[in-house]
Amino acid sequence: MRDFARATIALLILVMTPSADARPLTGIWRIDFTNFSFPWDEEMGDSVPSAWHWIIPPPRTRIQVVDGVHHFYSHGQDQYEREHTPRITLHSVTYGDLNVNGTQQAAVHLNYSSGGTANWDFLYIYALRHGRSKLLGLLASGSRADGGLVNVSIAGGYLILDFADAERRVGDCCSEGYIRVHYRWRSGAFVEEGPREKGDLPLRER
Repeated sequence: MRDFARATIALLILVMTPSADARPLTGIWRIDFTNFSFPWDEEMGDSVPSAWHWIIPPPRTRIQVVDGVHHFYSHGQDQYEREHTPRITLHSVTYGDLNVNGTQQAAVHLNYSSGGTANWDFLYIYALRHGRSKLLGLLASGSRADGGLVNVSIAGGYLILDFADAERRVGDCCSEGYIRVHYRWRSGAFVEEGPREKGDLPLRER
């Protein structure tokens, strides 16, 4: 009987303990970035960026992402043409405290595909202000092996971005190395701080 009671208590504790992956539906976590309106203009998809850079000021026009995707369809396109039109895809959302004040911000990583093999990335940084999302910054990365965005993290108040090292590129798609850059939110802008770091990347198709 005692063993049964102990097992029952252990089961209740397991059920009632929140998962480490559980996300609170408060603050910036409430924003559904898979169904969201992002600043965008045609120039962002017209030319392949050669290096990462912040877009200042951000566009005033917007696109709507639905279920993590936005297709740039044109009127009258057939099914084949629609399958090969440019599109935006939500790649990831990274949360962290950029102000080191206990509040969370979100770094939303979107990938733009031209409809062929060319693709490049954009990173939108959002905070929550008066219950609404506020864009803090918008970064365009290079294309794939030429400075493409490969990883996003937030730690110690820094936005930490890894970009594909163009000097170690292997073909058009890949690089064997990354360049790590630290950004600090300061006086209304993201400012690079500290030395850039380099490391190895496993080769993968992008």
